[in-house]
Amino acid sequence: MDEECANVASVSKLRACLFDLLESLKILVKFVVISLLCFNLLQTDYTCLLNLAGDSANDSLPIARSNISRPRVFCLIFTYKELHEYSDIHSQATWLQHCDRYLFVSNHPHSVLEPLVVKNRYRWGSMLISFDYVSRYYGNDFDWLLKVNSDNFVILENLRKLLEPHSPEEPISFGCKMKNKENETYTHGGTVLSREALHRLVTVAFKNSSICYLSDSPYDDEELGRCLRGVDVVFGDTRDAMGRQRFIPFTPQEYLTELKPENNEWFLNRSYYEINNTTRQLSPEAISFYNVSPETIVTLYYYIYKLRIFGKNTPSQNVTEKKIKFN
Repeated sequence: MDEECANVASVSKLRACLFDLLESLKILVKFVVISLLCFNLLQTDYTCLLNLAGDSANDSLPIARSNISRPRVFCLIFTYKELHEYSDIHSQATWLQHCDRYLFVSNHPHSVLEPLVVKNRYRWGSMLISFDYVSRYYGNDFDWLLKVNSDNFVILENLRKLLEPHSPEEPISFGCKMKNKENETYTHGGTVLSREALHRLVTVAFKNSSICYLSDSPYDDEELGRCLRGVDVVFGDTRDAMGRQRFIPFTPQEYLTELKPENNEWFLNRSYYEINNTTRQLSPEAISFYNVSPETIVTLYYYIYKLRIFGKNTPSQNVTEKKIKFN
């Protein structure tokens, strides 16, 4: 009898142990799930905070429909592997949706960005290849080519407003005009090329080493300026009516504070136009910012396209239809 009781007690203890083990496993599973969720949140997918897929309030807003007469802008974004998950995915989900077409150029493939892959090149070498590629395969599908880096933020509506008076058949380019040590003009922090300017580059400049440096170089802005000058492409004036920059080679935070000579000597010395108390102010017609972090990319997009002010026309009324990228 005592032995039977002992067996019953052992079975009860075993059941209790198994129950405790099961409960512990449940707790462990919950912990793992929560940890994974927290890990995913810590990847800082800032764009999800904007609810870019749309919300009930935003769905009712009027959306600007495609206008066949408006300037068609092809956005070409230069990046590299380390920035794919850092800034590129946020640019893709925000301001790049306002391009008519866009294409990344990178040194490494990516399943979402689907870039044109150019390996073992500096930026200038990648530019020589990608400009020829875009002109060859898509030259008739756009009016203007916007060349930027992965840390730019561009307001496409303001860019199109600047481009409206101009024909894509003009040999002209736009950007923040700078001058090198030889007092030669180039643009920095993003460049816009007319279709004719791009055509001259790839059919004339890129085939003539006396006009264009055809080897690789880390000085892509200055090399591009040299090639454009060699085929008589004009550098257009992108300032607003008060002489303020619209292509800004800084973050908005930097430009809203005073540009101190000790910190920004290169810009103050190399700017094509004089920088004074008026022209150093931030233009309400700004087109491009540079060296922008992922947090700032998403913040700017929210302020420009999502934030509404009661009693005012909403910025979102200027949003264009979502466009596709391709390569």
